[in-house]
Amino acid sequence: MAEKVTLAVMNGRVYTVDKDRPWAQAIAVAHDKIVRVGNDEEIEKMCGSETMIIDAGNRLVLPGFNDSHIHTTMAYETFSAQLGEAKSLEEIATLLRKHGDAHPEYRLVSGTGWKHEAALIDKRYPRKEELDEIISDRPLLMVSYDGWVGLGNSVFTEMAVEAFRGRSPDLGGMETDSRTGEPTGVFHNPGDFVFSAGTLSDLIRQNALDGLRWVFGQLPRHGITSIHDAESDLKSLEAYEQLRREGGLLARAYIALGYMKTTTDDDLKRIAAIKERHSDEWIRAGVIKLFMDGVLESHTAAMLEPYADMPSVSGEAKYSAEVLKAIVEKLDKMGLQCMIHACGDSGVRLALDAYEHSVKKNGRRDSRHRIEHIEMLSQQDVPRFKELGVIASMQPLHAAPLTERVYVSAAGLERMKTSFPWRMLNGAGAILAFSSDWPVADMNPLTEIQAAVTRDWSEEHPRTVTLEKAIEAYTLNGAYASFEENIKGSIEEGKLADFVILSENLFALPPEEIGGAKVLLTVLGGEAVFRAEEFDS
Repeated sequence: MAEKVTLAVMNGRVYTVDKDRPWAQAIAVAHDKIVRVGNDEEIEKMCGSETMIIDAGNRLVLPGFNDSHIHTTMAYETFSAQLGEAKSLEEIATLLRKHGDAHPEYRLVSGTGWKHEAALIDKRYPRKEELDEIISDRPLLMVSYDGWVGLGNSVFTEMAVEAFRGRSPDLGGMETDSRTGEPTGVFHNPGDFVFSAGTLSDLIRQNALDGLRWVFGQLPRHGITSIHDAESDLKSLEAYEQLRREGGLLARAYIALGYMKTTTDDDLKRIAAIKERHSDEWIRAGVIKLFMDGVLESHTAAMLEPYADMPSVSGEAKYSAEVLKAIVEKLDKMGLQCMIHACGDSGVRLALDAYEHSVKKNGRRDSRHRIEHIEMLSQQDVPRFKELGVIASMQPLHAAPLTERVYVSAAGLERMKTSFPWRMLNGAGAILAFSSDWPVADMNPLTEIQAAVTRDWSEEHPRTVTLEKAIEAYTLNGAYASFEENIKGSIEEGKLADFVILSENLFALPPEEIGGAKVLLTVLGGEAVFRAEEFDS
């Protein structure tokens, strides 16, 4: 006996992302699974008196979006002063003082999103003493929009020194005065504060659970039904479980746990155990996040050749080639997936070398290791992604014109020809998984898809992919990257009923207008979790 159809979508333009059957008209759902994909006539025959029927109004229906690199555990930043629009340090200071005055209950005054050029004083970052002029009676931390530079006042800097005392000297990327050896209050890896700084971490994440509630409330509005949290920890996992108990987990989560230089073999055993405990359709773990370099904006991405605007600097790899190979070999042998942050072409090559080494040592398996960002890439490394089965996890909106101006200055015109190389990698047969890197960029998948199909460096060096490929990279390939392509990522019978209805047919829009389309309905596990007021069903 066939399952009772609980939900049916009729009169739609259903783009399934199923290569064998890319288009359909209607979908039948029983509880949380898709049971039939077909035309209105056959789906209508399956409906009963209790079936909820949604008229898609001939609108485009897509699988739910899968954001393959998002920092949901950084959502506490939504309770920080938002500094992205500030054009000078004076404007930043005004916003921080206003935020501090409005929240006397906050033990830490924090700000986020500032652009590098806005905070500079004579081409340098302000020191702790200069931030004391903004706020001095409480710790103050302000983190750049890309998350790679943190500026702290004296109180915060003293706390950071104490938090890292006796531990790895490069934790936090703490800058010291070349003459006195004293910390300046400039930190080139502030992410270390979040996941490895004990009580300082708790201070920074004072609004962590509220932030997580907020971001999961936003995801359905953007049609996002699955996310990959790009760096998390055990405390964050507890917050995810709390959110699930509350009924607020409005997207499926694949959670990466961070690998630090302080991570021990016992820590890895605990992570392997966590992978076994968290392996259902809502919360999964088992991927390990490592950082190979920084970012081009702050000249910390590891480059094969020096920066165009700083000829004495080529960035710095966070691990030597041999150390990274040993780490990846160990993780791979334990059956853990790796995702390595690498923006510069040297960082990417070192990551590929480590993955190649693990194949030689452990044998080839379905590891699905990943490299995140890949903003600069040497032409000779392009085919290695397919050869090694490495997933290219990329964020098209990072190639927005405003960002590109910074990149042109840092990398130079010649290297921009192979920057943001999703077209080259796709042409070479690599698996592309697209994402936002929120809160670094807008979490809206449609703006990312627009960037992927419109961004051309030049006529000779286009970076576009087809709309079909961009959608696949934001749906099915994201599921593949978390070993879940058999249960989600496309609209197929037997898969989870996660899909969206859009206001516009993306295939009929000029490419530069795709980002203006709206999500009208988001269905997660057969339940409508977002419905726009203007959606008339």
